[in-house]
Amino acid sequence: MLSATEFYPTTMALTVVLWIEAVVYLGIGLIELFDDFLVQPRPWMRINNRPNGYVVLSHKIGHKMHAGLCIILGFVALNGVLERAVTRLELELIFISFAVIMATLWATLLPGRLGPVVLAMKPEFWLQIVMFVLFRHLVRPEILGLCLALNGWGIIVYVFHTRRTLLKPYTYAQLRQDWVEAEGEAAAAKFDRLAGQGPNATPPVKGAAR
Repeated sequence: MLSATEFYPTTMALTVVLWIEAVVYLGIGLIELFDDFLVQPRPWMRINNRPNGYVVLSHKIGHKMHAGLCIILGFVALNGVLERAVTRLELELIFISFAVIMATLWATLLPGRLGPVVLAMKPEFWLQIVMFVLFRHLVRPEILGLCLALNGWGIIVYVFHTRRTLLKPYTYAQLRQDWVEAEGEAAAAKFDRLAGQGPNATPPVKGAAR
């Protein structure tokens, strides 16, 4: 474990991870931060044939907070690349940032084949694994425990809330129906191939078991 003031020279593996983080998260963060004049209200944000200010602003708050997290994670990674060394605090910020994102991904895991496919497409899923395998010895055990707890919380929310309350029945057909109602057929159709299903998927049955 590094001390609070000790520097860790970046290895080839860590440099690759940091570059991926810098490009992906700094890129996403900057785009989301400055997209105010480019993004149009989504169909589900319209009520009474007009964009609902409360819905749009509520969504924008979450959107900009996501941008902030991405920018912080990307900045820390870029600084490590440029300095060719990282501190324990920087590594711990990376660990915690991935854990916070993964808690959200676990909690919103989608039904059917779509769930693992989308999860496998998320860079933080693989980067968190890499960080734990290669660099866990550099951070405090308390931070590792916190990261595991955050991941565990996401799984608990998925099992006891998402599956039982948020999406009933927990099927792709139900998700697709909700998707079409919110965004339209074209938006849902984009994910049919990933899900291995389509508009002819078995429709949700009222009162079906979870």
